Amino acid sequence: MEGSGHVLGISVILLVFFVVAGVMMVVFPYRFIKKYGRGPMPHKWSLMIGGVLLVHWVLWLSGFYAFLPESVADVIFLPVWIVICAFGAVLAGVEFKNNTAFAVPLAGFTIVSFVFAFFLEGLSKM
Repeated sequence: MEGSGHVLGISVILLVFFVVAGVMMVVFPYRFIKKYGRGPMPHKWSLMIGGVLLVHWVLWLSGFYAFLPESVADVIFLPVWIVICAFGAVLAGVEFKNNTAFAVPLAGFTIVSFVFAFFLEGLSKM
């Protein structure tokens, strides 16, 4: 068979990306805490955006958006997720100067959410 080389699909590549990001979100903060201590309390806005991002994930995983009319869910879902990710990226950058051990997982969670949102958007257009 000609051209039978094994090519990784986008799903496998994203899975590897998520695993690497997850490991980094655990290892880096652990090392920062071990080296510098816990540091000061994270900013309130950083805590809030992390909480909102977590709530958005819980709503998506629980199927909350399926209960909304399709026209409303399409208008709300992706734009809200992108705005939350944008705020998360900005606040992770700000938080990096204050508390690195909190900023790294916030940035990782934001990046994973951003990539996952576009992956879902691509799947929904197929």
